[in-house]
Amino acid sequence: MEPKSPSKVKLSVTGFSRWKRVLKVLSFGFLILLSLIGVYLAYSFVKARNVLESSYYTVVVDCGSTGTLVNVFEWEKRGLVNQGLPYLVHAYPDDSTKSPLWKKSCHYHCMQTEPGLDKFVGDASGVRASLEPLIVWAEQRVPREIHGNTPIIILATAGLRRLAAEDARQVLDHVEVVVREHSFAYSKNWIRVLTGKEEAYYGWLALNYKMGTIGNSLKADTFGLLDLGGSSLQVVVEVADEDGNENFMTSNIGSTTHDILAYSLPAFGLNEPFDRTVVMLSQNQMDRGLTTTNRFEVRHPCLASDFVQNYTCSGCAMPNVTALENSGSHMHAQFSLTYLVGDPDWEQCKKLVKAAAMNYSGPDWSQQLVGRNCEANISSFSGSIMLNLKAVAHYSGRFHALSGFFVLYDKLNLSRRASMTEIWEKGEQLCSRSSTKLSKNGGQYCFRVPYVASLIEDALCLGNAEIIFGPGDLSWTLGAALAYGLDTTETLASISTIKTMKIF
Repeated sequence: MEPKSPSKVKLSVTGFSRWKRVLKVLSFGFLILLSLIGVYLAYSFVKARNVLESSYYTVVVDCGSTGTLVNVFEWEKRGLVNQGLPYLVHAYPDDSTKSPLWKKSCHYHCMQTEPGLDKFVGDASGVRASLEPLIVWAEQRVPREIHGNTPIIILATAGLRRLAAEDARQVLDHVEVVVREHSFAYSKNWIRVLTGKEEAYYGWLALNYKMGTIGNSLKADTFGLLDLGGSSLQVVVEVADEDGNENFMTSNIGSTTHDILAYSLPAFGLNEPFDRTVVMLSQNQMDRGLTTTNRFEVRHPCLASDFVQNYTCSGCAMPNVTALENSGSHMHAQFSLTYLVGDPDWEQCKKLVKAAAMNYSGPDWSQQLVGRNCEANISSFSGSIMLNLKAVAHYSGRFHALSGFFVLYDKLNLSRRASMTEIWEKGEQLCSRSSTKLSKNGGQYCFRVPYVASLIEDALCLGNAEIIFGPGDLSWTLGAALAYGLDTTETLASISTIKTMKIF
């Protein structure tokens, strides 16, 4: 056998040199790449540190009864030294926001998905579809390099409060799964159901922070809050001292202390009072509401003459057709399908709605509410809220009316300090038009006008107190963002302990 040539066993000197040069080039390129990565990381770190030193962001998601909304707040810490409060640089969304999620109809710069999360018990995909686009939009508003330092606070209100505790917990667990997949900082304690008292407090905090009446070295008179939602009414007023009221709380924020009464009234949002008017009418019209087609009609004095719509009413009285044929008796149905028919009568509408505003639902509503005395501490009939806010207010009675109140102001083109006379007159002009329709949430304006006026005059006993409508871009989410931000910032400010309350 012929021996192998040495040239076939060993690499040539030329080939070895070529590979050596290639390795040197690759090593040099790798070192350059590592250097570039290091420079980028260092730049990002310095940029993030500079951003954090000057400002920070808070994302708040409002899981309401009619929809889920998101707000992004940008803060600067320059106010911390003097007043104990940060400075709000910007709130998103704003008037320049362009997005399919933008809801012009809500009047409040809303980025919103519908319906509310309480409709998705046992439906994880529904929760995801509602929440994820809002979080993605918020991620685009916050600089990427500080996502991990930006808290996302997800707080539910009346919609989830109405659910059984285990159903609400299940919905929130689905929420947490979605949040965990995104880049914001979160805690399980930041995903929860607000108590009504907390919601009221955060609204008051947002209002007075924006108006500059809290956080100052000199204590200023604060504004009272009237916040009318679809499912509840929030009322907050500062008082002189504690009077044993269960709604009393102390707020220590900024450099001053405030004693307040914070009410959340679940039966006094826009939807339930309208239901009460239908219940009262169904009781009065039992014998004449059944048509020849066995359709039960309720004629409503707050609706236009050309209005006809089926309406599912909880608690309505409805004739039992079989029983009527046999004995003429009636049946009280828990959930009755009723047809609402417009039968406009402004004077009757005012009386009916006044009863509903006082949480009354009896058949004798037209005789029960004459000459009510706001000086009394107890109503003349069961169900009245009778807060008499002007009597307990720490100051002369200055209130800002938000949400549903502001929508009414916007619709009627009222002045920001409209008197009750102006509200009644504009309402009567509106309700004389045959085109007035029931709105999507059940709060049509011919109901809303007398309801708002009756709340202010009769149920809350505000009388001639100064009512200011708006600001229109304000909600309790600003107060929540402020409180949570202070809780995670090194300041001397302290927040009322209600922030730590839980329902589970």
